[in-house]
Amino acid sequence: MKVAKVTQAAKSAIKNLGYHQLGSCNICGNATVFVCIDAKTARNNMYCPFCYSSSRKRHIAKFILNQIENQQPKNKIPTKISSIAQQGKANNFSFYNADVDDAFFKYLHRSDFYFCSTFQPDIQPGTETRERVYCQSLENLTFADSSFDFVITEDVLEHVRNHEQAFREVHRVLKTGGYHIFTIPCNFDQPTIVRVDTSGTEDIHLLPPEYHGDRIRGQILAYRTFGIDIFELLDRLGFATQVDFSSYIDRKSGIFDSYVFCSQKIR
Repeated sequence: MKVAKVTQAAKSAIKNLGYHQLGSCNICGNATVFVCIDAKTARNNMYCPFCYSSSRKRHIAKFILNQIENQQPKNKIPTKISSIAQQGKANNFSFYNADVDDAFFKYLHRSDFYFCSTFQPDIQPGTETRERVYCQSLENLTFADSSFDFVITEDVLEHVRNHEQAFREVHRVLKTGGYHIFTIPCNFDQPTIVRVDTSGTEDIHLLPPEYHGDRIRGQILAYRTFGIDIFELLDRLGFATQVDFSSYIDRKSGIFDSYVFCSQKIR
């Protein structure tokens, strides 16, 4: 199966050859060619062949690096995520990433300031399932209050049954002034589309079920497509939120057609 996927990816890369982009990866730091697999969903690919980071992951990295730059002396500013492994403890930043085996994991997972997780319903939350990887439910995190400077969730919250509780939990484990950096599918010109009624103990589908691909579980149910009302919720919970949209100058980092929510805990 792995060979088949690699073969298909190679065919797609050749088909989209005209969309590849020269640049420098802000995660691994290599000068590279960002490889396009599908021009229509560039945010989810444009892979760096060295660290296999996607466009949206480098967009998250861009925001993290910008925040560190704003808070650190110039001689301690990391220019790539991989260098945080050497500087992170001295800079006193802590991270929780609700993802594993990604480009962040590759460079940071052995650092004592970096925590990451997957969710496995048959395993007790908080259990270390392998070295420095924990089972966590975003609706009921086992971390202490005010533990992290950065919490990262990528295209996860649309799949969480009680997303409001998940946002509350992220708020709880963030330090005041810390950031929840996340990506979600969002329609900025309409309210949230509720696909599944979760008010009771059983899921009631209000719309035809929509499933998204997942590296670990294959296919996972989307409970909602977020809308403009997400800002009201985040404000009510104590976040100040901005959305960072990719621009033409982001091409040098291989960031295309992407937007990232950056919610700072202010109270």
